[in-house]
Amino acid sequence: MAAQYPREDGRTLPDWSDLPLDTREHLATQTPYRLQTIMYATNVGEVPADHFAAAVADADRKLRQLLTDEPAARQYFGDMAFAGVAHETDPMVAAEREYYLCDALIEYGNQHHGSVWNLPVLNRDLYGQFKEQSQ
Repeated sequence: MAAQYPREDGRTLPDWSDLPLDTREHLATQTPYRLQTIMYATNVGEVPADHFAAAVADADRKLRQLLTDEPAARQYFGDMAFAGVAHETDPMVAAEREYYLCDALIEYGNQHHGSVWNLPVLNRDLYGQFKEQSQ
């Protein structure tokens, strides 16, 4: 399931299966941290499950609308969904989905909206919430 869209740096995103096993296992221990980092625009601490579920549902509604409003988005997101990461119980499957979704969010946001943080699927009201506390 390699990315089939133009990336800013021109390089192809390595296919998940081509990543070393220890890298994939490490990413699986962190899911959904990468997605939360993009959604909350910060290094996040503990995000309450009910809050995250509501934010994921909102992001998926907005993503479906983006796919309607901006046909170019279909090439980046296809059938991806935030819920596909957030609600997946198999950590390796969730990590793989997160790997592709986060790349698509970053690439599409940067190339079509000037920044991932300007991407309309993301809720600016979430930015900075649940910020990781320094020790």
